[in-house]
Amino acid sequence: MTGPTPRRADARRNRERVLAAAREAFAREGLLVPLDEIARRAQVGAGTVYRHFPTKEALFREVVADRLEQIIAEGRSLAGADDPGEAFYGFFARVVEQASFNHAVCDALQMEAGIEGFREGGVERRFDAALAVLLRRAQEAGSVRAGVDFDDVRTLMAGCLAMERNRRVPGRMVALACDALRPSVTKPAVRNETCEICDGPLAPAATGRPARYCGPACRQKAHRRRRKTT
Repeated sequence: MTGPTPRRADARRNRERVLAAAREAFAREGLLVPLDEIARRAQVGAGTVYRHFPTKEALFREVVADRLEQIIAEGRSLAGADDPGEAFYGFFARVVEQASFNHAVCDALQMEAGIEGFREGGVERRFDAALAVLLRRAQEAGSVRAGVDFDDVRTLMAGCLAMERNRRVPGRMVALACDALRPSVTKPAVRNETCEICDGPLAPAATGRPARYCGPACRQKAHRRRRKTT
């Protein structure tokens, strides 16, 4: 009755060793790392790895799903943030930053159809739901352009992931993407309200630069003053 327990304990320990080795290997090298190399790093035989994970993709999904669950939890925790815009942009930046240094997460988020390899456990749905809530709240707060939809954000995120890994200035692509998501603000032209010479009222300029002088006389005075100082 008690005989199988040590073997089950050994199996659990071996499984954890494989997962620990896989986390490090996938984070550094992504999907390119061979399964035999993971077995070597875990100090177990290749057969042990295959007993727990029949394919490299199965092992990859389990490793990345665990990391994505942590990201999802963070996104959910921001759903009630006092500043929805800061919560959305901060989460966007952190996802890209974390994935940029973790090839496994980056590979998952950059898959051609999103993270569909994680649909079975609902990881894709939960990630998308957490991000969608942050986007909706940020738009309601006026921090994200109204015309932006969820697919736009996911596409920008995937693009940032691809580009940040090859940039010498970390965060540059994220900053540009976030600027593109913000509502455009037209700043009013700055102009003088009174003449620089006599402080008299200025007539609005129909074209070109804002007026600086109320008329030809003050313009000439300004010209003479400049000549005296040169």
